[in-house]
Amino acid sequence: MCFNYVNYKYRRIEYIREKIKKARNNLNNTQEYVAENIDISIDLLRNIENGRNIGSIPTLLNLCNFLKVSPNALFSELLNFNEFSNDTLDTKLLKQFQKLSKKDKETLKNIIIHIDKNY
Repeated sequence: MCFNYVNYKYRRIEYIREKIKKARNNLNNTQEYVAENIDISIDLLRNIENGRNIGSIPTLLNLCNFLKVSPNALFSELLNFNEFSNDTLDTKLLKQFQKLSKKDKETLKNIIIHIDKNY
């Protein structure tokens, strides 16, 4: 299997573009508001969201912080490996945890805190 850099580059830009735009829209922020708050030009943010520019690492990190999107969420689908590829207990627990509702996650968190304090 040969690595296709052109397809990878396009997929990377599209994925990042979609994640950033979706996060901004979920917060009901305008492009102008975000650009002003992370000290970039509106044109740069537009270019990132339109897939014409990927932005620098500091710009992407500033966007992640401001939009409350972790870098892991922004880049995880673009990696050619899975850091949780081993079928360990931690991996199995993480997979099950990710399937839970927010309410169930909160309940599980409280159970773990209780166990940690009392045992």
